[in-house]
Amino acid sequence: MSKENKAQTQPAPRYTKEQLVEAKRFTTSEKDILTGLLAPDKTYTLDEAVAVINRFKEREV
Repeated sequence: MSKENKAQTQPAPRYTKEQLVEAKRFTTSEKDILTGLLAPDKTYTLDEAVAVINRFKEREV
């Protein structure tokens, strides 16, 4: 199996709510959104966390 195929078949890493909130990748306001919306007993990929942030930002007020 080539390196490309291996990379495509490996699942994305998953992180806890605490790990995502501590990540330098997110701004303070994004961390606040994650703190309020992520479940403490679940794990999330970075893509899932970004999707949560985007849905929150795009919602109607």
